[in-house]
Amino acid sequence: MAQENENAAGPSYGTKLAMSVAGIMGFFIYYGVLQETIMNEPYGKTDSGEDVYFTDSTFLVFSNRLFAAIIAVIIVKYRGESLKNVAPLQKYLGVSLSNFCATWCQYEALKYVNFPTQTLGKCGKMMPVMLVGTFISGNKYTLKDYLIAFSVTAGCMIFFLSGKISSSDDDGSTPYGLILMAAYMFFDSFTSTFQEKMFKGYTMTTYDQMIYVNSFSALICLFTLMLNGRLFPAMEFAMTHQKFVYDSTFLSICASLGQLVIYYTIKEFGALIFSTIMVTRQVFSILLSTVLFSHQLSNAQWFGAFLVFGTLYYKTAEDQKKRKSGHGHSHGHGGSSSHSHSHSAPQQSTQSSPIEIGDNKERN
Repeated sequence: MAQENENAAGPSYGTKLAMSVAGIMGFFIYYGVLQETIMNEPYGKTDSGEDVYFTDSTFLVFSNRLFAAIIAVIIVKYRGESLKNVAPLQKYLGVSLSNFCATWCQYEALKYVNFPTQTLGKCGKMMPVMLVGTFISGNKYTLKDYLIAFSVTAGCMIFFLSGKISSSDDDGSTPYGLILMAAYMFFDSFTSTFQEKMFKGYTMTTYDQMIYVNSFSALICLFTLMLNGRLFPAMEFAMTHQKFVYDSTFLSICASLGQLVIYYTIKEFGALIFSTIMVTRQVFSILLSTVLFSHQLSNAQWFGAFLVFGTLYYKTAEDQKKRKSGHGHSHGHGGSSSHSHSHSAPQQSTQSSPIEIGDNKERN
């Protein structure tokens, strides 16, 4: 009888956790492969035999954001909820602008640095996030927090300085790629801070933010594409290269569905378990990238990567100890501020762990 009641209650804790792990690992590992494929692999050849590459990061962000907004609208209509915005529209626009800039820099950087470098660079945003949080939101951090951030930053610097990090044989453009990654960290730090300040006091669902932040991001992309005359050339590229349509469509699917899995995981299991899954996902993403795209990493680079991920695992373990001893936050929000749940999910990615959650970004 007890077994029947358990079955009637739905999947077990272990089953739900396994589904969350599989969803995050599957969607975002494939997302990483597609990112690198789109930005670095040729989609054909010209009449003279030269390789043809897709070069417009703005169009990629546009398709990504548009798809995410449509998915959110479908879910809201299916749930019978209102599509009306909860917060004033200008508040969504502020988040969308910094979000667009961060994601554009992330994609654009892959033209100049390889995927392992881009992934490690995202981890290195812990220090910028802490600095932005300190000066804008007045957040307080302990000495241990700063030591952890320093260790992650040191690991990233070891990786960057001890081997090849460019995405091609031309190393001359690598500094530009690193500048783009620095810009990504700057804008991404502001995205989370803007979310905290702009949506404070508003109780909204996850899908409300997804609809309006992604819609405004798509409009910003569309305006930019039309302004620089890149909209129609990008559409022509898509119409003449079927594989690009496949890759970009599945990139958007992985980003959108992966974001939903992230919100579910944080709600069900807390930000600490989510952080552990995301660190593991990044490790596997780097390993897979080195195999599929033949990146040659030096021993010192492997050490730098080990230092980064080892520190992140240590931080997650320490956060778990704090939660168990009663000094942490609640299970479902695992470190968020006392706003609505929909806000807590994006905020976890910066406060509990220096890991991008998809490019909500994406955030994906």
